[in-house]
Amino acid sequence: MNSTKDSIEQQIIALLVSYLAPRWEADPQARTEVTGATNLTSDLTLDSFQVMEFLMEIEDALDIAVDMNSLSDVHTVSDLATVVARRVNA
Repeated sequence: MNSTKDSIEQQIIALLVSYLAPRWEADPQARTEVTGATNLTSDLTLDSFQVMEFLMEIEDALDIAVDMNSLSDVHTVSDLATVVARRVNA
């Protein structure tokens, strides 16, 4: 399965919007547009536990395992898509 970073980024955005939907329903003003440039912690106010929980959703959806060491420089959705694409295409 050879997936491009862009297609993976779009999958991650869709998963992230779904993951955040309950929060946004509870607080509609917290809703924000999610793009590749969206910062997971500062723009979406996800804490480290929530980022890890979301990563598990990505792993389940794409049937992969992401090495935690590869996440040290992940800040944006695009950064995450790069790491996931490497794993998907490995």
